[in-house]
Amino acid sequence: MTKTLDYYFATPSPWAYLATPRILNLEKKYELKINWKPCNLMEIFAKNGTAAVKDRPQPVQLNRLTELKRWSEYLSVPLTIKPKFFPVDPTLSQKIIIAANNNNINPSAVAFSFMKAVWAEEKDISNEETIKEVCKDCNLDFNLLIEQAKSDETNNQYTQNTEEAMNNNVWGSPTFIYNSELFWGQDRIEFLERAIQNN
Repeated sequence: MTKTLDYYFATPSPWAYLATPRILNLEKKYELKINWKPCNLMEIFAKNGTAAVKDRPQPVQLNRLTELKRWSEYLSVPLTIKPKFFPVDPTLSQKIIIAANNNNINPSAVAFSFMKAVWAEEKDISNEETIKEVCKDCNLDFNLLIEQAKSDETNNQYTQNTEEAMNNNVWGSPTFIYNSELFWGQDRIEFLERAIQNN
Protein backbone atom coordinates (compact mmCIF):
# COMPACT_ATOMS: atom_id res chain seq x y z
CA MET A 1 0.00 0.00 0.00
CA THR A 2 1.29 3.46 -0.92
CA LYS A 3 2.23 5.62 2.02
CA THR A 4 1.02 9.19 1.50
CA LEU A 5 2.07 12.40 3.23
CA ASP A 6 0.25 15.73 2.91
CA TYR A 7 2.77 18.55 3.22
CA TYR A 8 1.32 22.01 3.98
CA PHE A 9 3.86 24.82 3.75
CA ALA A 10 4.73 28.34 2.65
CA THR A 11 7.82 29.00 0.54
CA PRO A 12 9.17 31.85 2.78
CA SER A 13 8.99 29.65 5.88
CA PRO A 14 12.50 29.10 7.28
CA TRP A 15 11.24 26.04 9.11
CA ALA A 16 9.95 24.52 5.86
CA TYR A 17 13.35 25.29 4.33
CA LEU A 18 15.06 23.38 7.14
CA ALA A 19 12.54 20.53 6.96
CA THR A 20 12.29 19.86 3.25
CA PRO A 21 15.63 18.06 2.66
CA ARG A 22 14.77 15.63 5.46
CA ILE A 23 11.27 15.11 4.11
CA LEU A 24 12.79 14.27 0.73
CA ASN A 25 15.00 11.72 2.48
CA LEU A 26 11.90 10.12 3.98
CA GLU A 27 10.32 10.08 0.53
CA LYS A 28 13.20 7.99 -0.80
CA LYS A 29 13.64 5.84 2.29
CA TYR A 30 10.00 4.76 2.54
CA GLU A 31 8.85 5.24 -1.08
CA LEU A 32 6.55 7.89 0.27
CA LYS A 33 4.12 9.80 -1.92
CA ILE A 34 4.18 13.48 -0.99
CA ASN A 35 1.24 15.75 -1.76
CA TRP A 36 2.79 19.23 -1.94
CA LYS A 37 0.23 21.75 -0.68
CA PRO A 38 1.47 25.34 -0.64
CA CYS A 39 -1.09 27.50 1.13
CA ASN A 40 -1.79 31.07 2.23
CA LEU A 41 -0.10 31.16 5.62
CA MET A 42 -1.15 34.75 6.35
CA GLU A 43 -4.80 33.76 5.94
CA ILE A 44 -4.23 30.80 8.24
CA PHE A 45 -2.53 33.06 10.80
CA ALA A 46 -5.43 35.52 10.62
CA LYS A 47 -8.01 32.80 11.22
CA ASN A 48 -6.14 31.48 14.25
CA GLY A 49 -5.18 34.83 15.74
CA THR A 50 -1.47 34.23 15.15
CA ALA A 51 0.62 37.38 14.71
CA ALA A 52 2.97 37.77 11.76
CA VAL A 53 6.63 37.48 12.73
CA LYS A 54 7.19 41.24 12.80
CA ASP A 55 4.21 41.72 15.13
CA ARG A 56 5.19 39.12 17.72
CA PRO A 57 6.57 40.13 21.16
CA GLN A 58 10.26 40.97 21.15
CA PRO A 59 11.31 37.98 23.30
CA VAL A 60 9.51 35.66 20.86
CA GLN A 61 11.24 37.27 17.89
CA LEU A 62 14.65 37.01 19.54
CA ASN A 63 14.14 33.37 20.45
CA ARG A 64 13.07 32.63 16.86
CA LEU A 65 16.39 33.99 15.58
CA THR A 66 18.33 31.99 18.17
CA GLU A 67 16.50 28.81 17.22
CA LEU A 68 17.06 29.40 13.49
CA LYS A 69 20.80 29.77 14.12
CA ARG A 70 20.90 26.64 16.29
CA TRP A 71 19.01 24.49 13.79
CA SER A 72 20.93 25.82 10.80
CA GLU A 73 24.21 24.87 12.47
CA TYR A 74 22.90 21.55 13.75
CA LEU A 75 21.63 20.50 10.32
CA SER A 76 24.55 22.11 8.43
CA VAL A 77 22.06 23.99 6.25
CA PRO A 78 23.17 27.50 5.23
CA LEU A 79 20.67 30.09 6.43
CA THR A 80 20.78 33.88 6.62
CA ILE A 81 19.15 34.82 9.91
CA LYS A 82 17.78 38.13 8.60
CA PRO A 83 17.50 37.78 4.82
CA LYS A 84 17.12 40.83 2.62
CA PHE A 85 13.71 39.81 1.28
CA PHE A 86 11.68 38.73 4.28
CA PRO A 87 8.81 39.00 4.73
CA VAL A 88 8.02 38.45 1.07
CA ASP A 89 4.85 37.73 -0.88
CA PRO A 90 5.02 34.01 -1.72
CA THR A 91 1.86 33.85 -3.83
CA LEU A 92 3.39 33.54 -7.30
CA SER A 93 6.07 31.06 -6.21
CA GLN A 94 3.45 28.89 -4.55
CA LYS A 95 1.22 28.96 -7.62
CA ILE A 96 4.21 27.89 -9.75
CA ILE A 97 4.50 24.82 -7.51
CA ILE A 98 0.81 24.06 -8.03
CA ALA A 99 1.17 24.53 -11.79
CA ALA A 100 4.16 22.17 -11.86
CA ASN A 101 2.21 19.56 -9.95
CA ASN A 102 -0.73 19.92 -12.32
CA ASN A 103 1.65 19.15 -15.20
CA ASN A 104 2.76 15.90 -13.54
CA ILE A 105 6.10 17.46 -12.60
CA ASN A 106 7.45 16.53 -9.18
CA PRO A 107 7.53 19.98 -7.53
CA SER A 108 10.06 19.10 -4.84
CA ALA A 109 13.07 20.69 -6.55
CA VAL A 110 11.37 23.97 -7.42
CA ALA A 111 9.67 24.18 -4.01
CA PHE A 112 12.97 23.81 -2.19
CA SER A 113 14.68 26.19 -4.63
CA PHE A 114 12.21 28.93 -3.74
CA MET A 115 12.86 28.36 -0.03
CA LYS A 116 16.61 28.37 -0.60
CA ALA A 117 16.32 31.54 -2.68
CA VAL A 118 14.90 33.36 0.35
CA TRP A 119 17.04 31.92 3.12
CA ALA A 120 20.42 31.15 1.53
CA GLU A 121 20.57 33.35 -1.58
CA GLU A 122 18.66 36.44 -0.39
CA LYS A 123 16.53 36.69 -3.51
CA ASP A 124 13.08 38.19 -3.95
CA ILE A 125 10.70 35.34 -4.80
CA SER A 126 7.86 37.79 -5.39
CA ASN A 127 9.77 39.05 -8.44
CA GLU A 128 8.91 37.38 -11.73
CA GLU A 129 12.55 37.48 -12.89
CA THR A 130 13.58 35.52 -9.81
CA ILE A 131 10.77 33.05 -10.52
CA LYS A 132 12.06 32.69 -14.07
CA GLU A 133 15.63 32.10 -12.84
CA VAL A 134 14.52 29.43 -10.37
CA CYS A 135 12.46 27.65 -13.04
CA LYS A 136 15.42 27.71 -15.43
CA ASP A 137 17.74 26.27 -12.78
CA CYS A 138 15.21 23.46 -12.23
CA ASN A 139 14.91 22.82 -16.00
CA LEU A 140 11.25 23.81 -16.00
CA ASP A 141 9.31 25.55 -18.75
CA PHE A 142 8.84 29.00 -17.23
CA ASN A 143 6.50 30.30 -19.93
CA LEU A 144 4.15 27.36 -19.50
CA LEU A 145 4.17 27.48 -15.72
CA ILE A 146 3.84 31.25 -15.35
CA GLU A 147 0.80 31.27 -17.63
CA GLN A 148 -0.82 28.47 -15.66
CA ALA A 149 0.20 30.01 -12.33
CA LYS A 150 -1.89 33.07 -13.20
CA SER A 151 -4.94 31.05 -14.26
CA ASP A 152 -8.24 30.79 -12.40
CA GLU A 153 -7.73 27.04 -12.10
CA THR A 154 -4.48 27.48 -10.18
CA ASN A 155 -5.91 30.25 -8.03
CA ASN A 156 -8.82 28.00 -7.12
CA GLN A 157 -6.42 25.20 -6.20
CA TYR A 158 -4.43 27.59 -4.02
CA THR A 159 -7.63 28.65 -2.24
CA GLN A 160 -8.62 25.01 -1.86
CA ASN A 161 -5.22 24.12 -0.35
CA THR A 162 -5.64 26.92 2.19
CA GLU A 163 -9.19 25.98 3.11
CA GLU A 164 -8.20 22.32 3.37
CA ALA A 165 -5.30 23.26 5.64
CA MET A 166 -7.57 25.19 7.98
CA ASN A 167 -10.15 22.40 7.98
CA ASN A 168 -7.35 20.02 9.01
CA ASN A 169 -6.28 22.27 11.91
CA VAL A 170 -3.06 23.42 10.22
CA TRP A 171 -1.82 26.62 11.86
CA GLY A 172 1.78 26.94 10.70
CA SER A 173 4.48 25.89 8.26
CA PRO A 174 5.62 23.20 7.89
CA THR A 175 2.78 20.89 8.80
CA PHE A 176 2.64 17.22 7.84
CA ILE A 177 -0.39 14.99 7.94
CA TYR A 178 0.25 11.27 7.78
CA ASN A 179 -2.42 8.65 8.30
CA SER A 180 -4.75 11.39 9.62
CA GLU A 181 -2.21 12.42 12.27
CA LEU A 182 -0.86 15.99 12.29
CA PHE A 183 2.83 16.76 12.88
CA TRP A 184 3.69 20.44 13.16
CA GLY A 185 7.20 21.82 12.76
CA GLN A 186 10.54 20.67 11.42
CA ASP A 187 11.46 19.48 14.90
CA ARG A 188 8.71 16.82 14.76
CA ILE A 189 10.16 14.91 11.82
CA GLU A 190 11.53 12.16 14.06
CA PHE A 191 8.00 11.51 15.34
CA LEU A 192 6.71 11.59 11.77
CA GLU A 193 9.24 8.97 10.73
CA ARG A 194 8.22 6.72 13.60
CA ALA A 195 4.62 6.94 12.44
CA ILE A 196 5.66 6.02 8.90
CA GLN A 197 7.65 3.07 10.18
CA ASN A 198 4.70 1.80 12.21
CA ASN A 199 2.11 2.06 9.42
